[in-house]
Amino acid sequence: MFDKKKGRCFRYSAGFCLTLCLTAGLAGCAGAPEASNTQESMKAELMAETKTPVIGLILTSRDSGENEGAAAGFEEMAQKEGVELLIYTPDVSAEDAEQAGDLETGTFASCDVDPIEYQMLAVNEFVAEGADVIAVHANHPEALEGVLAAARGVGVQICAWGCQLTEESCDVYVETAEEASAAALELLKAGGSEP
Repeated sequence: MFDKKKGRCFRYSAGFCLTLCLTAGLAGCAGAPEASNTQESMKAELMAETKTPVIGLILTSRDSGENEGAAAGFEEMAQKEGVELLIYTPDVSAEDAEQAGDLETGTFASCDVDPIEYQMLAVNEFVAEGADVIAVHANHPEALEGVLAAARGVGVQICAWGCQLTEESCDVYVETAEEASAAALELLKAGGSEP
């Protein structure tokens, strides 16, 4: 005679054993990626040691009169020194950028101000992409303080021109775009990221 309780017990035992075997098998497979991860981390460390230095350039607007000269100066320096150059141009007009710069302290936070927001996003993108130095002509000095200070907090050096920033958010300030490329290169060298 068939005992229903024993049959159920057998099914549960078989299910438990099957689950246990699968878990053990998967755990054994899980050990293989660890070796791969170790190799990948060693490869990443080696690449970090030979990483090409990166400078991020943030301009004020898409149609600013200084864009061509600033970009050309940075491109020439980057090519000559073996530096990777990332350029970000906010998709706003020069007029919008100028109006953003004229906002009173604290008023930019409660409104949608694209010239400021675009530059904040650019700083974050450059930090995520591993920039060593960020050169920026800020559209508003106070608006970028927090994001630039945070970038400095993770080791990115900041070079500003055209719009004076605070000491907390900037490593060096120069007056013109022509001076900015040389200043950014000096920051790069001083920070140990020799090209």
